[in-house]
Amino acid sequence: MKKYMVNDIKEALEQIKKDLGEDAIILSTRSVKKGGFLGIGAKRFLEVTAVCEDKDQVKTESSEVYKLQELLVKNKEKKQEEEIKELKQMLQEMKLMLGAQRLSDMPQNLQKVLKGLQGQEIDQTVSSRIIEYLRISYGDVNIDDSLRQRLAEHFLAFIKTEVPNLKGVTLFSGPTGVGKTTTLAKIAARLKIVEKKQVAILTLDTYRIAATDQLKTYATIMDIPMRVAYTPKEARLELEAMKSFDVVLIDTAGRSQNNDMQMSELRALFDVVQPNLAFLVISMNCRLSDLKDILERFGTVRHTHLILTKMDETRTFGHLINASMMSGTPVAFVTNGQRVPEDIVEANAKDIAFLLSKEVLRIAQSS
Repeated sequence: MKKYMVNDIKEALEQIKKDLGEDAIILSTRSVKKGGFLGIGAKRFLEVTAVCEDKDQVKTESSEVYKLQELLVKNKEKKQEEEIKELKQMLQEMKLMLGAQRLSDMPQNLQKVLKGLQGQEIDQTVSSRIIEYLRISYGDVNIDDSLRQRLAEHFLAFIKTEVPNLKGVTLFSGPTGVGKTTTLAKIAARLKIVEKKQVAILTLDTYRIAATDQLKTYATIMDIPMRVAYTPKEARLELEAMKSFDVVLIDTAGRSQNNDMQMSELRALFDVVQPNLAFLVISMNCRLSDLKDILERFGTVRHTHLILTKMDETRTFGHLINASMMSGTPVAFVTNGQRVPEDIVEANAKDIAFLLSKEVLRIAQSS
């Protein structure tokens, strides 16, 4: 392990390659000040810590994540994504400021509808557009069944659903504690029992012993073969051995969207496995701000569909519309309990729109 005090990352790369070789790994970087008198005139440097591992002794995924050339590209992409996000946020805030109607100026029933939308934690962009549409079209509204129908029709414009045909390699990922393993088991049962497909399970969730044991229990009950891999390279080899199956479902360890290392490991796994389908599993009882953060951070991975879990643990259903609208990714399934395989349903845009309009009006009528 070596530390370098350099002017920029380019200088660090040159020294690291010279000292430690092409397979060196950057462990950390931080900005430090040196020199000067009492902090005056100090010069800013970049402190870089790097290590070169013995491939024969250390079995790690980090080399696939933090190779030097990849780090530069990813840092650049991350910075560009952050700048784009800031611009979009600024534009959205300007639109909301220009088009927002002061609550006190709204007709009384529209105020109640807005409270219903907010009570369901429906994103402000959607709420503002719906209220503006109702105000321009009707002035004020009656809170009755006809309004429920109009709301449902308007919600449909923001809801995106799609139930894919599962085949080949399908990968499940998401934050910790959202129920990925149980959801995978429900879909495995559906594929084998209902669709009569040849199914196998591969797990990389080796961080929690209980998770592996739980999945083994499900696999044994359903008579589905299951294998364990500890690295992306091992996963690729296991997938080669499972080529004869119609579907291979891959379970991964829960990842914190705030952990850059874990996000990088997940991207490395995607690059190696290259799944046909990739489900991002999200709990419906998370806060709206957390949902935005999860979709943004996990958005660096190419998920094809969303699965929303724990619908039975909340009375706030706004994420059914928020998740697909914010990510541009369709919702495929919604789970509403722990039973395997019963508690999972295919996502249907019309059903979601009707449920949301019903719950919004429930709150509005009680205001």
